Amino acid sequence: MKGMTNHPMFLVLLREIERIKLNPAYRFLLFGGPLIGILLLFFIFHQGTTQKLPIAVVDQSNSTLSIKISNALNASADVAVVEMACDMFEAKKMLEQAVVDAIVLLPKELEKNVFMGTEAPVLVYINGTNVLKSGLIQSSVLTTIKTISGGVQLKKLLLEGKNSEQAMARIMPVDIQKHVLFNPYTNYGYFLNSAMVYVMLYLFVFLAAIYSFGNELKRGTGMALLETSNNSVRLAVAGKIIPYTILFSGFAVLINYLLYEVEGMPLNGNYLVIFLGQFVTIITYQAMGVMIVAVTKNLRLALSVGSAYSMMGITFSGLTFPLEGMPAVARGFASLFPFTWWEKIMISQSLRGAPVGEALVYMCYIFIFMLVSFASFSLYKRCLRDPKQWGKS
Repeated sequence: MKGMTNHPMFLVLLREIERIKLNPAYRFLLFGGPLIGILLLFFIFHQGTTQKLPIAVVDQSNSTLSIKISNALNASADVAVVEMACDMFEAKKMLEQAVVDAIVLLPKELEKNVFMGTEAPVLVYINGTNVLKSGLIQSSVLTTIKTISGGVQLKKLLLEGKNSEQAMARIMPVDIQKHVLFNPYTNYGYFLNSAMVYVMLYLFVFLAAIYSFGNELKRGTGMALLETSNNSVRLAVAGKIIPYTILFSGFAVLINYLLYEVEGMPLNGNYLVIFLGQFVTIITYQAMGVMIVAVTKNLRLALSVGSAYSMMGITFSGLTFPLEGMPAVARGFASLFPFTWWEKIMISQSLRGAPVGEALVYMCYIFIFMLVSFASFSLYKRCLRDPKQWGKS
């Protein structure tokens, strides 16, 4: 036991704990920042699905059928009829002022044309600024109109003497059976929270590592660090990251609890593989923090580069825009971020329940980032020993 407490890595660990106690910035990066960010993002996307998007209805028909359509639209889970506009001019004004996201125009003689068997178009004007909202509104309105239209046709066919099966075959000759796999509820909470809360976690992992290792250069304490670690940069790095790794791994467990226990996100694969992927990614981002500091030799610049790199990781991860739709150059660029491979591990093991071997392949890609970062340790050691690199903020 005495030998362990005198081990250079353990001495570096104790030294780092003292630095954390004395510096409020460390405590924010380790406790307040991650906790606030994770909980904030989790509860923002906790609802899971977008519901009751506001629309306006212009009813020029004022018939039984048009009232039925308006009521059916309002009963839909995705949209809510918040305004019954007198005319298109009033409805257009509401759309321009962002009071509503769409306008449904029910034309004159709608009911008459329907029962006469002639075409009766229902016009829909949708604000396409937000792709998600416009897609949901379009799908909801289309489904509602088709359902009511099918009901009208069914009544007409039954009155003509057709039985129910014959009538349904005429209305829907090709029956589509839709099976949504892996995220059957199309829950955006599963989709977004599984990425955004981890972006927040890995961002603070990265910034905390950069700040910790960069602060040694800024404060000119590099030689003291090497003396504590018996002149071993590997022991110095290992000792410094131990408290961060433990704390951030605890935050990873908290995220898993929020996702799987509180939100009810599916866990169709192996939880141990997911946690192992989190652990490896946490260590990788810390090793990359050493590399960024060693290359830039400037704490402020290193923090800026780290922030930009982390944010670009979510952009090119394929979450907001699928990788398959990106140009080849962009797909290649996406592979330069550990988060891209972590997200693949998360989706494969949590939502898809893929074989463990698939996740291990993605984990190997993350290990490549770690190994490349290890190669910068000797450069970081030279920076620690070079007085010319000290004092740069």
